[in-house]
Amino acid sequence: MEMHMRRWFGLILATLLVAVSAYGQTFRGSINGTVTDPSGAVVAGASVKAINDATAVVQEATTTSDGQFSFQDLTLSTYTITVTAAGFSPVTVEKIEVTAGGAYTLPVKLKVGSAGTSVEVSAAVLSLDTTTAAQDNTVTTEAVEDVPMNGRDFTQFAAVQPGYGGYSVGGFGSLNGTRANQMNWQIDGVDNNDFWHNIPAVNQGGVSGIAGVIMPLDAIDEFGAQTQSSAEGGRNAGGIVNVVLKSGSNQLHGSAYYFNRNTALGAATPFFNPSTLPAGVSHAKPPLRNENYGFSLGGPIFKDKTFWFLSFEKQKYTIGLSGLNTEPSQAYQNDALALLAANGIPESPISQQMAANFWPSYIDNLPAQPGNYFATNPSTGYSYNGVIKLDHNFNEKEHLSARWFGGQGSQTAPLGGSAALATASSNLSYYFEKAPIHVYNYAITLNSVITPRMTNQLLFGVNYFNQVFNDANHSFDTAAYGLDLSPDALINGKPILGAPNIAISGFEQVGITAPEGRNDITGMLADIVSYNVGKHQFRFGGEFRQGHVDEFYFRKSLGKFVFDGSQGPWAAYCTVHATATGCTDALGDPDPNIFALADFLAGDIQSGGIAVGDAERKVVVNGVDFFGQDAWQITRRFNLNWGLRWDYFGPLHNGTKDLAVFNASAGAVQIQGNGINSIFPPDKNNFAPRLGFAYQPTSREDLVVTRWYRCFL
Repeated sequence: MEMHMRRWFGLILATLLVAVSAYGQTFRGSINGTVTDPSGAVVAGASVKAINDATAVVQEATTTSDGQFSFQDLTLSTYTITVTAAGFSPVTVEKIEVTAGGAYTLPVKLKVGSAGTSVEVSAAVLSLDTTTAAQDNTVTTEAVEDVPMNGRDFTQFAAVQPGYGGYSVGGFGSLNGTRANQMNWQIDGVDNNDFWHNIPAVNQGGVSGIAGVIMPLDAIDEFGAQTQSSAEGGRNAGGIVNVVLKSGSNQLHGSAYYFNRNTALGAATPFFNPSTLPAGVSHAKPPLRNENYGFSLGGPIFKDKTFWFLSFEKQKYTIGLSGLNTEPSQAYQNDALALLAANGIPESPISQQMAANFWPSYIDNLPAQPGNYFATNPSTGYSYNGVIKLDHNFNEKEHLSARWFGGQGSQTAPLGGSAALATASSNLSYYFEKAPIHVYNYAITLNSVITPRMTNQLLFGVNYFNQVFNDANHSFDTAAYGLDLSPDALINGKPILGAPNIAISGFEQVGITAPEGRNDITGMLADIVSYNVGKHQFRFGGEFRQGHVDEFYFRKSLGKFVFDGSQGPWAAYCTVHATATGCTDALGDPDPNIFALADFLAGDIQSGGIAVGDAERKVVVNGVDFFGQDAWQITRRFNLNWGLRWDYFGPLHNGTKDLAVFNASAGAVQIQGNGINSIFPPDKNNFAPRLGFAYQPTSREDLVVTRWYRCFL
């Protein structure tokens, strides 16, 4: 019992002291180790092979003068390691699991013997990662498949990481106390950031908080978060969150599934009291239907050579929302028109056209009284999502992987509504926000073994995100009604369609979502070289990244107009004629809502405004980084990790000379490309030294003390 307690104490202490990985891999893993003879002396020049159990792909290495070997940038799988050296029996170690961002430390002790006598060992009896300091928190394949996920949204796995805080839907949360947009989201090491917000592009929360498109969970091999890193990791203070996708293997494997969340299977919400429902409404449970179905399948094209994997998932949902509000029904309009007629004020033809078109016909027969409309319009959405991945081994030294993800869908939901409470902020389906979305993510990775001690990884990727926002009904042509709101505010040379934002006091607003959206494309090219010599494992690399953003946020380009009932003589008239038509509502009570509606029908605004001009901007941003690092095995029990990273994030720019910035020193607005070169001074001094260590204080292999130091210059 005492021995078990000591081992558990050692494991807990090691976990608490973990600070960072000695290596910066975020979507692949590595196996490193030392080969010794029976006396404990290192064995140089030993031949080491790593065999992928799923694909039979073989990589070879030779131990250094200090007996060390390393296999970097391995695809996720279990591996078999074989070690051979003259005068010793070959050693085979089976079932070594390589995880995303992990470094498996493998001590191999040879026995004197002939080549015909082999020694087989299970990896389970050997120590794990006793020479590196790792803070790579991984959600394994089994957990990805088995953990219940609301909406099958992989970004919610971030909530199980140490140091996480916030609401995990759509990836909007915090790691290590940073802002929600300070995580670097990746898929197979490729950028998965919406450049506009720096939150996930794939699985980004949409207008209702539900992911607009989703990565099929059955396509995910592992989910990992690296919250501290060596010089290889950087860009974001909160850490790197990476999804590693499955690959094909020599064995055919796959899955098929159907999930259905349905109102009939759930209890009524405690916020819904059937006894207080308005007349004609009998249901006690708002409708809720969420369907996910799809499949995954992978296998060989040519055994041991070429492999394929594909996955597909469709999501479709309907979420019933409810709300009580006041709408300008025909009865309300008749009362307001009576006020206009009694005071000799004509109805505005433009207001007449807008009243006839901007409100849906289902409000026409509502009574003229506050709270006349109980809405049950649902939030809806769908998405189609797919993954295709190909892996090809040219030979034992060249391995190529190519992957495509595509997702497209649309969501319609009220702004500010609460799906959790089944309530809506806007109760008119015309003015729910509608947001079609398209997201694509591509990757090509080439791994090369240059020599038994040197490897190279070349990675090219593109991330594409496009989403637009409008009112669900934005077909209105106000110019045809006689109100040419913004003749010089055009989208692609055409007038902007849709309802202006009209706020009539006491009634629900219309024209809530202005036409807006963004298209961003980020391309990246990265190269990393690993080299082992003596006691050192060197790693060098760099990355070039370029982002293109086309943002078109035409806020207030259709105008905003407020009618509060203060512009007409209605209050004075009703003081004298308190019981006249238009002075009281259907309940016989004084109703100031009628005054505001009379202002609208007369065309008399209390306040208004409109934004004119071209609101679209296209910008380009360049980024580049370089790093160098060394894992130096000073002694068998002490490993020193040190390195240096340099990052450059360039200013936003374009060639159209329409990016403006206020220059305080000049006291004027200046235009990039016309007087100033960039909208802010570029910073080329972002150097970040890193220093860490991993130390075994005793011969016990379950206790490792680690620490990492980093600073920014």
